[in-house]
Amino acid sequence: MNVFFHYGALGDFVLTLPMLRRLAGKTTLVSAWERATLAGKLLATAPGDSPGVSPGITPCISPMDIQMWEFMRLHAEGGPTSVSPAIGELFEQANQIVSFVSDGEDNWAKSVARLAPQAKRIYIDPRPPKDFTGHVCEWHLKQAQEQGLELSDPVEVGRGGCVDGPIVVHPGSGGVDKCWPIERYEKLISELSGRGVGVLALLGEAEVDRWRKDRLDHWAQQVGAKTFGTLQDLHEALAGASGYIGNDSGPTHLAAQLGLPTVALFGPTDPKRWAPQGPAVTVLAPPSPEAMDWLDADRVLDACPDQG
Repeated sequence: MNVFFHYGALGDFVLTLPMLRRLAGKTTLVSAWERATLAGKLLATAPGDSPGVSPGITPCISPMDIQMWEFMRLHAEGGPTSVSPAIGELFEQANQIVSFVSDGEDNWAKSVARLAPQAKRIYIDPRPPKDFTGHVCEWHLKQAQEQGLELSDPVEVGRGGCVDGPIVVHPGSGGVDKCWPIERYEKLISELSGRGVGVLALLGEAEVDRWRKDRLDHWAQQVGAKTFGTLQDLHEALAGASGYIGNDSGPTHLAAQLGLPTVALFGPTDPKRWAPQGPAVTVLAPPSPEAMDWLDADRVLDACPDQG
């Protein structure tokens, strides 16, 4: 059995899905509860039942909440002196433990080595060094292979999307500098609507916290924007979409991994390292990193996924 630990931003988590798909046998995924349960659904659904599932691949993922007290105690100096029977059994049955939360030398690693001495323990640095020129997923894979992680052949994500669904537009990101100007999103949505294209504008927690009330009201009343309060809400909206447009953000990475035709807008971040991974991704990026106002609405409009 594999035990896979991850705790980080949504986009960083989604970029671990290609590796999770390649773990043979049962895997317990220990992460933020919403993300762990969603990954369990995506990677354990029968082929054809859901976008983002590859034909013939039915990984068995059991979710667990990384914020459980017993997992949090692994970071304490000296570690836990005892664990519950369920957590003890989890570590005793582990053949491979993959960690994105430890460098292999800290308190967490010492605790896990004591609880699971029989397991192969793989420690992955989520962020590549500056001199690494490949994609972050390649960086993860390089570390895993160097430490002997047993993986199956690469798994391709099937193309997803609902033909009759709207194009989802998400104007946000955790980083303000990653966001395309709001006025250009409004122009894009207006142009698409004028062509008879269905559009669903989605706002997340960052936008609710960051935007002025008058802008939120405008997007709700004039643009028809909906707010997703949970990851499940976001997944349901994406599952019913025909395509997706957004910044370098967690929802954009998730849309790509669901197999949606995805247009990802980049500026200050390097798509060679951070581009969403999926079967139908179009990246719009400048020749070298610069502010997001480099991109005009007409170019995004030309790249929009076809409907129907």
